[in-house]
Amino acid sequence: MYNNNNKETIYEDADNNLQKPNIYNQYSPYYESIKRQRFKLFKEICENLSRLIQLEELQPGFPLWSSKLQQFISHYGFSFTKTDHLKLINFYLSILSIKNLNYVNAKICFDMLSRLTRKIRLITRNDLIIDWKILYTWAKFILFNHDESYSLISMPKHIVNSFLFCVHNCRPYFSATATQEILDEFRPYLCPFDTVCGDVMDYWNMFLPVHLPPELHDQGFKLWLSEFLDIWETVCNNPAWEQSLISLFSCVAWHNIGYIDWEPWLSPIFTRILKNLSLPVGNVKSTKQTQNYSVSAAATWIVAMMGNQNSCIQYLRDLLNAIKNFYHPSNTGDFQTELISFLSMLTQAFVDRVYFERTSKPVWYFNPPKSHRLSDEDIDEFVNCLKEYAFISIFNKNHLDLAAETCQYLSQLRPQLIVPPLVELLFSSIDNMTEPYRFTSLITCLTGLTRQIVRQTSEFSQGQTFVLPLLLSVLPGIDANDLKKTAVTFQFLSAILMVITCVDCSSAVNTRNDLSEIEKKVCLSTNKFEDFISELFNRIFQMIDALSTEMPDTLIVTMDLKMEDYQIGLELTSVISCIVRQCSKKIFCMVREKITNFLATYSYSPKISQLLTGLIQAILKGNPVETLKYLLPQTYEHIEKILNQSDILILNDDKGDPELLWYLKLFSELVCAPGDTLIIYKSMILSIFHQCIHIIHKDSHQAVAQAAKNLIKSLSYVFPFDYRLTAENIEEPFTDFLPIRV
Repeated sequence: MYNNNNKETIYEDADNNLQKPNIYNQYSPYYESIKRQRFKLFKEICENLSRLIQLEELQPGFPLWSSKLQQFISHYGFSFTKTDHLKLINFYLSILSIKNLNYVNAKICFDMLSRLTRKIRLITRNDLIIDWKILYTWAKFILFNHDESYSLISMPKHIVNSFLFCVHNCRPYFSATATQEILDEFRPYLCPFDTVCGDVMDYWNMFLPVHLPPELHDQGFKLWLSEFLDIWETVCNNPAWEQSLISLFSCVAWHNIGYIDWEPWLSPIFTRILKNLSLPVGNVKSTKQTQNYSVSAAATWIVAMMGNQNSCIQYLRDLLNAIKNFYHPSNTGDFQTELISFLSMLTQAFVDRVYFERTSKPVWYFNPPKSHRLSDEDIDEFVNCLKEYAFISIFNKNHLDLAAETCQYLSQLRPQLIVPPLVELLFSSIDNMTEPYRFTSLITCLTGLTRQIVRQTSEFSQGQTFVLPLLLSVLPGIDANDLKKTAVTFQFLSAILMVITCVDCSSAVNTRNDLSEIEKKVCLSTNKFEDFISELFNRIFQMIDALSTEMPDTLIVTMDLKMEDYQIGLELTSVISCIVRQCSKKIFCMVREKITNFLATYSYSPKISQLLTGLIQAILKGNPVETLKYLLPQTYEHIEKILNQSDILILNDDKGDPELLWYLKLFSELVCAPGDTLIIYKSMILSIFHQCIHIIHKDSHQAVAQAAKNLIKSLSYVFPFDYRLTAENIEEPFTDFLPIRV
């Protein structure tokens, strides 16, 4: 008894000191068992790893228990104390120090060190110091080993990537004296006209510490930054090693924001970036460069130099203005990939910087002085600087995804500057007959902005007023003649319906007195939800009818389902699922009635069975009890009727019966409902199986087999039963809770 209590105390104490355990395990019904198993397994792993050192025998235990540790972290997270965390890191560093260690075990060490040091915020420089020379020794073996080219040695697959990730994660923990040691090691080889110079630059880019705190800057970048910038400015023939310098400058700028005065260097930096884009001018073709700058490194460098009212944003504005014409969709070329990626990377880096500077949980390795942090005015200037080019890029057919990503990042910064213009562009494109692709481009872009449209903030509260007009206006995009446009329309509908509740809240205007003018307008607009649902299903059924008649079934049966048709089915299921999972009972009844009425008059066609089963899956997940009540008994009756009206030969007819096949497919979808809702229909379900189990028609037999598989899953699986945005009551009256405030 004493021992059990003592063990429980150990588990509780350990839980309080764990680094970063997997938070999802605590929601498991057997969490206590998980804790006991976690404690026991970690103890076993540590004991066996330590035994390897004591016995001085790595094989076969080292790969085995390292794999066990990797699985442990995957399942339980960093479920160990900081002391154990540091011991594990030092253990693998000590293994790397072993002479004549084979490459397989070295790769295991690299992978484990990368995994253990991945969460940099968990371990500070005061906790851990890593000797850079250990990794430098392996860099010479792995990156510059001439024996491999002569097949004298065989290296494990992906060992280079494993090593580079390891160095990247260990770099913040190099000692304060490492910078001077690294410079002393490689300066003798620094000659711009020697091929060894490229290796030196790679080493510097790889190993030079850039995460040192302000009090150690004199032992860090101040020892080399000015010198390296002079070298970079002097050499103008774009050598291959220049890429390593750009990456190093970008990294040191990002991790030392506010501690480096970039103002004197802004002009040459932006000039070299513009030159490196190698854009064609007039009839002069672009010259082939050795290698263009990394777009990510250049963008990060620019964002890191902003702040404190310096002129970086003005230089960026001038740079973009100089290349504005190249963003136009008519100016096609390979250069556009880089230009639009540049916009995307700029916005991504800017969002990351704003997050790190304003997060409630700052990290030790990113701490700019308050005077150099981005202000609201800086954010406004940045968004206004880039939005015009992002809007132009939306209509570039080859790079739409990058442009949409750029708009998404900009909308996270300032939704009031991005969302309204794009919505207006969409409204104007709906009836545009000369440029129909504008609708597809804009709706693809707006799909990524749905959170910003729906979210109410003090800066942008009118976004919800666009929801119903947008839902109604995009319905013409459901077109059987253009399945690509239909797919992106469904994607947009799914994205926006996922973050709202389909409830008529118009009565709240009369029952609540705490509504703002915007909220009153939104509540009144929600009375159009029923109109939207009605028009949506009318267009869906028109599309299904059109698709069912455009090609003979005899041809379709022998063909694989087209990928675009399959995609449409998935998107349609997603749209209806989003509606029925978080809608009022009135709207659900409306949806169920429309679907059941359509199924009652449906004539089976293999081409569109995917679409119809998708509709059934959606309403089944939304409300399985009501759906089964209206569909399963009727399906049972139809199957019974078909079997009773025909003779016994229908079961032995290899040609099958189309109507029976359809109802068997419908039955196989209905038994996907949660097991507890199927119990009351046990007799019907067993009767269908008993009568149809011996059918020989291939497709019909597959439908029965699929039904059996789905039934077993439903009865044995554990799954969520509520997918709604909120657990609150969303039905009238809205005195306690208002759905538009979710």
